[in-house]
Amino acid sequence: MSRVRGNLDRAAWGGQRGPGGAGVAVDRPLAGRSLHLAAEEVELLRRRAEILSRADRTLVLMYLEKGSRFSEIAQVAGLNEVSVGRRIHKLVGRLMDGQYITCVRHRALLGTLNVAIAKDRLIEGLSVRGIAAKRRTTSYRVRRGLVQIQLLLDGRLKTQED
Repeated sequence: MSRVRGNLDRAAWGGQRGPGGAGVAVDRPLAGRSLHLAAEEVELLRRRAEILSRADRTLVLMYLEKGSRFSEIAQVAGLNEVSVGRRIHKLVGRLMDGQYITCVRHRALLGTLNVAIAKDRLIEGLSVRGIAAKRRTTSYRVRRGLVQIQLLLDGRLKTQED
């Protein structure tokens, strides 16, 4: 992943060079692309992209702001074009559904660890075991946190607004 991150960093905001020095054309706007996003949705995605990891944020921003095609991003990142497309679509869907934003808005109710668990699950798509390893806690604690998060998202957890 470090090679991918390095390639993405070089291509994201400066020297538009991919592996082997190949130039990457990035002058096309997002309009008319496969995600079919309205201008306000693109702006919302740009704001919410800040919560993504560095590599994921770079992928999404290259797609949104520079209008790069999946094939161009894949060449720069050293990944398969289909993998890049799938990853961007998943990230856009996770950012647009607003579940993590709901958890952040109720962070006082959930607590710091549960908000972190929500980000790992709802944004990064990590498994229970992956979250437990990342947060250095038990799988039981992660599952318990996910139950609290699901109760909040389903509206069955008492909030201060109720």
